Amino acid sequence: MTNQLEPKIIEKSSFLVAGLHYEGKNEHGEIPALWDNEFLPRMGELAFLQAGAGAYGIARAMPNFEKDGVFEYLAAVEVKSFDNLPPGMVGWEIPAATYVVLPAHDVPGIAPVSDYFYQKWLPQSKEYEMGEGAMLEYYPPDFGVDLNLDLFFPVRHKTK
Repeated sequence: MTNQLEPKIIEKSSFLVAGLHYEGKNEHGEIPALWDNEFLPRMGELAFLQAGAGAYGIARAMPNFEKDGVFEYLAAVEVKSFDNLPPGMVGWEIPAATYVVLPAHDVPGIAPVSDYFYQKWLPQSKEYEMGEGAMLEYYPPDFGVDLNLDLFFPVRHKTK
């Protein structure tokens, strides 16, 4: 199925997110636990979140990622400002970027779609290469109903 994925290329403006931070390798399911046990029960504390917006999982490689596999991750929602963040929550500004957007079905669908992007789509692209920035998981407001989400991979035009 993943070989049938049709990517969309979009330009996304910068935006603000706030939520709970994790740093590590997710070797023991720490990210699903972060969502289920910590972030989802506290989402309501972010009363200033954008109305009707979904949630984001945002992954950024740490400086030695290639060597040790450690990355940082934020379970978050879009917010209007970082004023008065609840205790323990952090805010990130996501810069404007060009993204390849691919659909995934449910959380177990993230890894095969990511593999498709990194191992097949990106190496075969004649126009794009990996860009700077974070990989975004976007969980729309109706995610709990249909389990569909989108993955955003930062790209840039190849230099000639």
